[in-house]
Amino acid sequence: MKRGLLGSAVVSFVLAMALASCGASGVKEEETKGTTAVTEAVQEVKKEKEEVKEETGSSEKEEAFQEDAAKRRGEAEFKDSAEKTASYLNHYFKIDLKAETDAKAFSEALKAITEKDIAVEGELDRSTAVSAAIKAAGYEELALTYTTEKAKERLKQYGLEGEGDHLSLIACALDVDLISPEEAMLLLKNEKPDKASFDTLLMKVADAVGKGRNYLGLASDPDIFGKLEKEWNSFQLFDDETLSEVGRQAVEQKITTGYGLKSAAYDARFLPELTLQYGHSDILHAQQLIGLLDSENINARIQLEPKISIYQYLLDWGPVPDPTPTYEVKKFSDDLYLVYAVEYDLKLEFADTEDLMAFDKLIKTFAKKNSENADLKGLIYGSWWQPLYSTVREDMPKEDYHKIYDCVVTNGNYSIHPFTTEEKKDEVLKRLSALSEGLSVEPEKRYVNTAFYNYLTGEDYQ
Repeated sequence: MKRGLLGSAVVSFVLAMALASCGASGVKEEETKGTTAVTEAVQEVKKEKEEVKEETGSSEKEEAFQEDAAKRRGEAEFKDSAEKTASYLNHYFKIDLKAETDAKAFSEALKAITEKDIAVEGELDRSTAVSAAIKAAGYEELALTYTTEKAKERLKQYGLEGEGDHLSLIACALDVDLISPEEAMLLLKNEKPDKASFDTLLMKVADAVGKGRNYLGLASDPDIFGKLEKEWNSFQLFDDETLSEVGRQAVEQKITTGYGLKSAAYDARFLPELTLQYGHSDILHAQQLIGLLDSENINARIQLEPKISIYQYLLDWGPVPDPTPTYEVKKFSDDLYLVYAVEYDLKLEFADTEDLMAFDKLIKTFAKKNSENADLKGLIYGSWWQPLYSTVREDMPKEDYHKIYDCVVTNGNYSIHPFTTEEKKDEVLKRLSALSEGLSVEPEKRYVNTAFYNYLTGEDYQ
């Protein structure tokens, strides 16, 4: 503003002087001088205005960038450390590379991920490892389309340059996200690799072949809500006849009062030690829960897994409703009607243990109905008396989480999940196994929140 006023003052002064000069003499030379002065002054003001505009625009852009950066902070938070990557490979693929990894060990690791026999040609270094990774990930033919000239041009896009026969491999690996520009630079410099670099490359191969994490995005992503809604709208009832028969008999024989049917196709494949599983039936609740996490500066990877909730329908509830793509009541006998309803498990992988541990207090404060607040004031939409969330992590606070067992019966990609207490586990497993000949029946130890534990044991309605 000050610069703009100064410019106006200069123009006014110069105009006054020029007009005075022209009026006094009427001489052509003075008129020319006055006109020149005015032109220069106007140009100066225009220049100042442009500078102010540029500064203002730059400031606005900077503020917008800062806001976007705040929403995108998760990209930095969720870049896996060497420890997380090693833990992931070990949990899902039983891969545990040693500090001095050789070609054979790396080939075996690739096979564990892809089920392909990929030979490492020559000694194991960054170049031979990337070459093997390209083959394992299925990009061998693509790499052959890179001429030396194209490879150099592509490297320029990443701020890199180099010489040698391996440029095509590096450029291709960059373009398909098997390596980062930083890793490519180390490769171009022929730096000695370490365990962490090999682990990172293996993790990229796992992602490329669809065996890494399976998720919609981060709680901090601006588009996460739309993705959730679209995913939820795609869910419909699904079934496995074999497991449904096991489940029907389990409910009929009162082994369990209900269970969930799930498909491995939606499995989040998160790091277990940083993951919570949160069950609910209304997508708006999940939307608000994720918004709540973001508002409390708690970030998480997000996956929505469909779950068919199956439980007994009591005729006291009223006439059996007509079936829909997401809800159906099936009659098995005059005394047994079972509901099949589409619900979900929201999987949350947190950046660190601190955020995972903070979740329980957040739910108790903002997402749990209780006798002191039965009208749901200050709670997010769809809050339950007994919210349901659990983890396989064993060091959860004993006052907030309690050991139960998920008695998982699996048939191919499908599985059913009856929950039971530790005291009843052996009996439930024995009776389920008797109904499940030829199927896998395995107990999975989980730690569930207090409210749901009270519901499971019948101790308290809240």
